[in-house]
Amino acid sequence: MLLLSGEDVQRLLPMNEAMGVIKEAYRIYAKKDYQMPERIFAKVKEDDRYLLMPCLADDCISLKVVVSYPSNQNRESPVTQGVVLVNDLETGDPLAVVNGTVLTAIKTGAVSGVAMEIFRHDAESVGLVGTGYQGIYQLMAACSATSVKKVYLYNRTREKLKPFIEEFRRLSSRELEIISVEDVQELIRKSDIIITATTSLTPVLPNVPSLYKGKVVIGVGSYDHDMREFPRALFEGVDYYYIDSEQGKVECGDIIDPLKNGWVKDEQVILMSDLLEQKKKVEADRTRPIVFKTVSMALFDACVANYLYKKAKKLGVGFSYRI
Repeated sequence: MLLLSGEDVQRLLPMNEAMGVIKEAYRIYAKKDYQMPERIFAKVKEDDRYLLMPCLADDCISLKVVVSYPSNQNRESPVTQGVVLVNDLETGDPLAVVNGTVLTAIKTGAVSGVAMEIFRHDAESVGLVGTGYQGIYQLMAACSATSVKKVYLYNRTREKLKPFIEEFRRLSSRELEIISVEDVQELIRKSDIIITATTSLTPVLPNVPSLYKGKVVIGVGSYDHDMREFPRALFEGVDYYYIDSEQGKVECGDIIDPLKNGWVKDEQVILMSDLLEQKKKVEADRTRPIVFKTVSMALFDACVANYLYKKAKKLGVGFSYRI
């Protein structure tokens, strides 16, 4: 059995390769060539949650065990942590235990990166709301997918900005101008792409429709029914609402509420897999808001973990042991 640490995952999975794996996962999703039971949520305390995410896909079985602890924002520990188990589909043999914290961060960045590449590959400015661990990989995805030169950062806890910037510069060789702002509206006005990466239960963007004209807005933080990063105003004037999986319609407040309240209609909701596989042909109007919401899914984790395992075996990376 192979143990892959966070450092192993970073070494094995550059963002451009991760984006390629996500595109392949979308193809598998479009063909329905997988088994993915509903993920299991358990509330631990207050806003802290525990999730189990199983999947059978490609030639492996995977299970991600992940915790989301917003209460860690004032501690040293990351908000999102986990492990991914990989088993052989044919024999059931355990193959690998993979650091799920880094895998999740890179994978989620790659999901956003695919959307950025499709909707605004020529973007030169990106605004990031939320400067947790996930945010670093959102910026790394922007570096891979766009022509970004300037980054605007907003975080309610200002003292987190400096260590965030230092960690990003440690991990990325891309020279960017990074500017912290005290007002989200300023961030939106100056950015071609806006990314929200928070665990907020209430919208983190202003309810001002005119702000979003011609912007690409990507939401990565919310994943449960009571979580929202997007305001109602964001949906005024959208042609389509792009999402990564059908399960988001029943799991995530940022998809449930707009549909329930009629801010968008079901026929306006477009799966990214259908877009990539050209099952639906839509033209994105750059004068209107283009909105993408990822809730993610176990299929992404399975494909990424399996890719990591195979590459690690080929290159001799990781620690092998018997259980």
